[in-house]
Amino acid sequence: MKLNKTTLAYGALLLAMMISAGNFLFGNLAVKEVHPVVLTFWRCLIAAVFVLPLVLRGRSNPFRHFQSSWLRIVVLACIGVVATPWFVYSALQSNDLIDLGAGYTSVPLLTILFSTMLLNERLRSAQYLGVAIALSGALIFAFRGNFENLVNFNPHLAFLLMIASNACRGLYLVLLKKWNMQPKPEEGLFVIFVVGIAVLLPFVLVFEVGTLQPFDYSWQVWGSILFIGVGMGAIYLHLLNFGTHEVGASTASLFAYLVPILVTVEAVALRGMDLQVYQGVGGVLIIGGVLIATRFHLRPTATDHPPH
Repeated sequence: MKLNKTTLAYGALLLAMMISAGNFLFGNLAVKEVHPVVLTFWRCLIAAVFVLPLVLRGRSNPFRHFQSSWLRIVVLACIGVVATPWFVYSALQSNDLIDLGAGYTSVPLLTILFSTMLLNERLRSAQYLGVAIALSGALIFAFRGNFENLVNFNPHLAFLLMIASNACRGLYLVLLKKWNMQPKPEEGLFVIFVVGIAVLLPFVLVFEVGTLQPFDYSWQVWGSILFIGVGMGAIYLHLLNFGTHEVGASTASLFAYLVPILVTVEAVALRGMDLQVYQGVGGVLIIGGVLIATRFHLRPTATDHPPH
């Protein structure tokens, strides 16, 4: 029986979320030996290599976009492919994968908040309630459900780094819309990756040359780097774009809530971690608040465009 495109789209989105969840597990393994900046560089480099055949097949000059909008492309590269993953891998130096997975769900919320500031979009009353609920859940995670940590201001730094990453991701998405830029893989996206590589390369040389054996990683770490580069840098984007194009951004966005569930399963089954009460309470508040905020968000009547 031939599968229809909608079924394939759901399968693509599910696989994309599994890859995203795997990014937590393999990223946590890789940063044991590789500095987060270096890991971010490898992710950009491998992604650019996989996008290059599309550029060559299109026989176009992707750098013409750089000539006309060089400042905007540099800003997008620094925010989207440098800062966003760097904050993630800095956070993954902590083993608190369940907390970090829950923090991933704040991306839609932060995107809405940046939209109100940069796109002059207004929030409804219900959205303010959703934001308040989600932020209360985030506070629970930020202080590990411990009132004493809140009083003494002893925050969970790794969780805050994950929120910083999501803020960068949300800002990147809003700037794409504000500047009316939709970089295709064979055009602007390749340039963004190249700019990211150029920005990261000096830092990579500093960190690696300063070690006794530069680029001498274990095979497990090289495998993790390959998964992150190929999975998150190339396959994930294509699966997400295909799925979103077929079912719409509104439906596709709901799949993001599978990530913390998948990360929790990985952490418990593969790492033997225990699920704490505060994680359950905080997770419900974050997901519930984000759902309220996003469900009441004003959407354009035109067909949704896939995120990049």
